[in-house]
Amino acid sequence: MPDQPSAFPASSTTSSPPSAPPSPPYDALPRVLGVRQGVVISLSNISPTFSIGIGLGLIGASVGLGIPAAFLLGLVPILGIALAYTKLNQREPNCGAAYAWVGRAVGPLPGYLIGWVTVVTQVLFLAYAVPLAGQYTLLSLDSLGLRQVAGVRLAEAPVLVSLAIGLLLLAGLAALAVLGVEAAARFQLVLLVLEFAVVLAVCVWAVVAGDAASFSLGWFSPTVFSSPSVMAMGILLAVFMYWGWESAFSVTEENTDARTSGRAGMWSLAAVAGLFLFASVAFQRALTPEELAANGERGLPYLGQLAAGNVGQAVTTVVLLFSIIACVQSVLIGTARQTLAMGRDGVLGSGWAALHPRRRTPHLSTLRIAALAAVLALLSAGLGSLQDIVVGSVTSVGILISLFYAFAALACAITFAAEARRSAAMLLITVVTPLLCGLALLGLGSYMIYSLWTSSDHFAFAADNGRFLTLVPVVILITGVPAALWAKYGRRAAYFTRP
Repeated sequence: MPDQPSAFPASSTTSSPPSAPPSPPYDALPRVLGVRQGVVISLSNISPTFSIGIGLGLIGASVGLGIPAAFLLGLVPILGIALAYTKLNQREPNCGAAYAWVGRAVGPLPGYLIGWVTVVTQVLFLAYAVPLAGQYTLLSLDSLGLRQVAGVRLAEAPVLVSLAIGLLLLAGLAALAVLGVEAAARFQLVLLVLEFAVVLAVCVWAVVAGDAASFSLGWFSPTVFSSPSVMAMGILLAVFMYWGWESAFSVTEENTDARTSGRAGMWSLAAVAGLFLFASVAFQRALTPEELAANGERGLPYLGQLAAGNVGQAVTTVVLLFSIIACVQSVLIGTARQTLAMGRDGVLGSGWAALHPRRRTPHLSTLRIAALAAVLALLSAGLGSLQDIVVGSVTSVGILISLFYAFAALACAITFAAEARRSAAMLLITVVTPLLCGLALLGLGSYMIYSLWTSSDHFAFAADNGRFLTLVPVVILITGVPAALWAKYGRRAAYFTRP
């Protein structure tokens, strides 16, 4: 990428706010990544092992034997959005991705809100994942035979102990991300190989030895669902388990080839879809719907125990920890690139766009994101109301994801509208397919709002209250508006003053 202070030139019209003072030129990120590293970063963000470990039970409780069909149908709109990302990235490789593309095609306010939502939800996710990583560290040690330390049973350790361990892991992962994205990708590759090996081994056993249900091709058909509402809920849950594939585009400016991000995104979706489908068949072969529902939050360790006793339970618990660790680091990398892009455009301070003088990584962005997540995690441990907000944002993030993807689809249609008029194939690829998939995801997001709101008959400030869960993403989105106004009129960001 050329060294530009902003992705958008400042407007010269008198009706626009005065442009910001000239920003210092920003160094380009080193181009060191290939498709393999992009796939690794993307898969780490999706975190398929953890999604399988706790997510299949949740879907199974809703759709019975329709888990494979839910994943297959959920993949369709995601592929359409991935196609839109690929085309947009070919036109403008930018580590800000949808934030940059929506800002250019739809308008700077929607674009800024995309960036705002991305950063806020990712920081909240990290605040949620930090104590979770600590908890699974203790559970892993307990399952491996280290039951207690200093008289404290590890499986029942206080929350502050889990949090302290999680913060240490976060610090180490942030340091590795600052050292270099190549080193981080190599580390994540090791974790992914171990995860996939264990998950595939357990699933192969389940397919061969399972006797809860006989395999049926009907599991992949929409007719397996008992009603349209059951199908909609299954697709809704499955769609958002694919979330994270777009992190391949957050490192697009560090790729050796402009086509790398598109290839990495598609390959990661193919890999995770295959794993989800195989795992769902395996779980349905070995576990009844009732067992799936009863063991939803520990589905993989439960299946591991059935396959190989305590050893199987221990190994599957350890790979769940690996999955959380890899996901945390991938989220750190992606969010730091998002804030880097926003810093270059002037909507954040220039420090967010600074690169380490030797490592050429966005070190300040990485450390600031980690620090924000650490502070939130510490505060939420002592403030139950903040903990509810953190958990609620993670639970209901699907509402924001559907909006996020829909705007990316709209940006693709607008960007390529002129070219699409001259080619039927271009019209189908860059306009019709993204718009249809974006509308489908908006529909799913709307259904999620309806389901959450009607699941409770009153409002309560609690992470299990449906109306609270509906309002959390709305508040996240609305708070981005004053932040955008400050960036436009206070910072006079060039992002808002394009022609």
